[in-house]
Amino acid sequence: MSYPPPSHVRYDRRYGAIVIEFHNGSAFVVPARSLEGLANASEAEIAKVELHDGSALHWETLDLRHEIGLLMEGVFETEALKVMQNPSAGPGLVEEPPPAVWIGQVIEFLSNNLPGDRESAWQHDFVTAYQIACETLIVLGQAEETTHGAMPRNDPELPDILPRWDDLATAVVYLAAQNGLITFLASDEATQSELLGAGFEDARQRGREMWAARASPEVTSVFRSLGLLDGNGWTAESETILWRENPAEWRIDFKNDPRFIRALDDACAHMPDSIRAEVDGIAQITDEAIALHGDRAIDPDEEGSESVMRLPPKTPEQVREGIRWSRRHDFDELFYKFWRIDDGWLSPDQAKRALEIFNDPLAIAMRKAVAARLYPHWPHLAE
Repeated sequence: MSYPPPSHVRYDRRYGAIVIEFHNGSAFVVPARSLEGLANASEAEIAKVELHDGSALHWETLDLRHEIGLLMEGVFETEALKVMQNPSAGPGLVEEPPPAVWIGQVIEFLSNNLPGDRESAWQHDFVTAYQIACETLIVLGQAEETTHGAMPRNDPELPDILPRWDDLATAVVYLAAQNGLITFLASDEATQSELLGAGFEDARQRGREMWAARASPEVTSVFRSLGLLDGNGWTAESETILWRENPAEWRIDFKNDPRFIRALDDACAHMPDSIRAEVDGIAQITDEAIALHGDRAIDPDEEGSESVMRLPPKTPEQVREGIRWSRRHDFDELFYKFWRIDDGWLSPDQAKRALEIFNDPLAIAMRKAVAARLYPHWPHLAE
């Protein structure tokens, strides 16, 4: 694999990661203990990493060498890279790499690609991908919440229990797409590489041009660490993660996929009583709710009220439609917080590990399908 000339290498103790910096300003991050020969090394020994001949990492005291090109291709030569079955998933559903392989790269990627920086603060700008990335850094113990984003912690520390792997992977995909670091290609663009710019790598699902994309090396590196890419091919585990991005260019029809249909059957058959109670409250629009959300006239005695332009009062049906719109979002939130396609409805303990990935196309599609099947008498819930 070709790559820019490396300028410096260092060990970042905060994330347990080797950071390779290049002359063009980019960087590549790899979890240190995922490399052969470093799993049982001390922190001091790992920190003695050096560049050798501009093409390799070298630890003199450990008599150890790793080629940078192979690392960037995802070849770590270590047992730590073997995937393991997700303990919370059913047999054969989702396999995920161990956190030691990806956690450092995920933190580094989110930190480096949010507006702002570690020296001041990260800003979410009320953009979905940035809001989710800020939430992720907070949950990972790297930052404190602020009104407009997240403030880096002076003493970052990973939580004892990490968030869900699939949610973290989704946060990374969202941020990469938001910043233009990955370009999803329509089938008629997949072979027109001259349109895509230099410095990007191809990624595709073998045998299906509609799953073609191009991404920066920084993105393909973190995708490989997360198990979304095998070389330059999408893995089976990546598919439902990509459903949650749902690129318009790919025209994915996951609603007719057997996995979606099985998940729909399961969501309807095993909806927890607590969720049913929430839905009942969301669906029913009472006269009291209409009165509460109706037109609120400004007190004529309020200072300066004469200069305020007043809109015509809303009709009860207009108010009702506004409430329906709001309640659909409330219903969506139940799926953001308590449902995942590979696990179905989450237990309270499982839900504590979930990130609230809002505006998730997969969760919204499942909400509509569940509402249409279970609540046909409340058709607004399926809109």
